[in-house]
Amino acid sequence: MDIAQIESLISDCIRIDRHETTLRYLVFYGTLLRESKEAFETIKDRLKPLGLVPFLRSDDEEVELKVASLRKARQSKPIINSVLLLVTVLTTTIAGSILAKGNLPHNLSELLLGIPFSFTLLLILGSHELGHYFACKRLGIEATLPFFIPVPPPFLLGTFGAVIRIRSPIEDKRGLIEVGAAGPLIGFIIAIPVTIIGLKLSSLVPAAEVAGKAGLWTIGESLLFSLFTKAFVKIPQGDYTLLLHPVAFSGWVGLFITALNLLPVSQLDGGHIAYALFGKLHRRIGLGTLGILFMLGMIGVFDPRIGWVGFLIWTIFIGLVIGIRHPPPLNDVTPLDIKHKIIGWICIFVFVLTFVPVPFRITI
Repeated sequence: MDIAQIESLISDCIRIDRHETTLRYLVFYGTLLRESKEAFETIKDRLKPLGLVPFLRSDDEEVELKVASLRKARQSKPIINSVLLLVTVLTTTIAGSILAKGNLPHNLSELLLGIPFSFTLLLILGSHELGHYFACKRLGIEATLPFFIPVPPPFLLGTFGAVIRIRSPIEDKRGLIEVGAAGPLIGFIIAIPVTIIGLKLSSLVPAAEVAGKAGLWTIGESLLFSLFTKAFVKIPQGDYTLLLHPVAFSGWVGLFITALNLLPVSQLDGGHIAYALFGKLHRRIGLGTLGILFMLGMIGVFDPRIGWVGFLIWTIFIGLVIGIRHPPPLNDVTPLDIKHKIIGWICIFVFVLTFVPVPFRITI
């Protein structure tokens, strides 16, 4: 990298006090001469033709501008996304047929019973991931189409969900909010009518008919799901159990997945939002959240009525696979405006509405 050339390109945006060279970066220290977002946009646009990308940081005394070579994102192959989607349609349809008491594999025509569950679940999951995808496209961030993750029976859902891969850095904290919030909020909006319709299709049976029945799954209720149940299910006098229609269950799953994605940890959607809203505090918030999940998971090992072992697995997965650290955006200086702060707090409210401390219990 030509230091003199880069200095000439940035000198009207940053008053340079000193610079240093590391193995990967050319680092300038100084004081901003323009508003942070304007300065960053100007520098980014000037460095892009040179194949360079800026990273803007700040402490109480000075700003730090790191300049590095821009890594080109690899092109994804849509055929992989298409094949995974088709396989996931099959596995979720099988799961839906099983939930609807279809007689598989003896009567393959009853596979059709699984279509309502498969369609509504993939609609929620797909909307969530496409929310991220189109937010990335709007912001000029390289991202793949959704990769659906099929899981064959006897797994209850037929899928582990879907993901997209973000292949270029997010520019600033506002971008973190927009990308992080788009998926959960769109998935949440789609899950609401799915849940309501599913509850209206569900049935009530006397509790005595299912009491102590082996293999019976009982799901926990979030605040929102409990509210919907009270509002849309007419429960008569007496002791009754609500048997969820598969569409209601897909709505429940959609709400729960929204909560899991909004956990304020690492590079989950909630981790993006926590970093943008709380800055350096995000790490403590993330560690505290993982601690709570770990405790709920350990409690579930000994007493599944008041804890869920799945949270233990989720904690280990985040700690070992995703990692605790959230990387900063390219421009870590420009603060959030009021609009993006409101979006972030709406997401926190949605998390409170949809989180379930004990999501599943099974009668043995």
